[in-house]
Amino acid sequence: MKNLIISLSFFLMALGLNAQNDVTNTTKKHKIGWFVTPEYSSMFLKDHIGHAVGFSMGLKLFNDHLKVGYYNYARSGPINSHTINTPLPDGKTYKGKSSVDLRADHGAFGLMIAPSFTLRKSNIEIDFPIYIGSIGAGFYLSGDDRKTPDNRRVSDWENDLFDGKDAAFAGMTEFGVRAFVPTKINGLHWGVGLHYLTVQDWTTFLDPSGDFYNNKFRASVFVNFGSKQRN
Repeated sequence: MKNLIISLSFFLMALGLNAQNDVTNTTKKHKIGWFVTPEYSSMFLKDHIGHAVGFSMGLKLFNDHLKVGYYNYARSGPINSHTINTPLPDGKTYKGKSSVDLRADHGAFGLMIAPSFTLRKSNIEIDFPIYIGSIGAGFYLSGDDRKTPDNRRVSDWENDLFDGKDAAFAGMTEFGVRAFVPTKINGLHWGVGLHYLTVQDWTTFLDPSGDFYNNKFRASVFVNFGSKQRN
């Protein structure tokens, strides 16, 4: 019985090692990488430059030749001081004024697909991100105007002043090209990118044409953390 138990133990160990080797080999053949890329970008709008922060994250497939993941970036008020003087609709005033200074903000999010390749001599990675998703954007009262005369929420006043058209949601598509420069730390890159943004059917009181973000360029700088680069 003792010999049988010993023989069975060795047999099970052999099966386990063989299974582990199969998993290892399969992993090598079908390895899936990962990436996380925080970024800062400047948006070239009609009469000023807007600023946005964001990130993308996801998986690298097909020997790192395709990235699939999630993106999110936003133009926030604290890093955008530009104001737009906007006449109020006929018959409306705010604190005795017939026009107000507004700031713009937005948030964009959705699916990212990016074919990529690496330049052999320089080891610089180039990818072509395609963003497909949604954008929520609008305009809001700034400065002292955020202190409402009747202590109602400022968002309620914004809705009333602009008949509920102070902000809107819409679909968006963005195309870009990015360069990833390797550092001495394997898996860590810094880089720059250029992106072309289109927004579909986004209209507000201030921008009934929907051209504020539509057909615009933005430039990005970023740091990329990810699985180690494969040879």
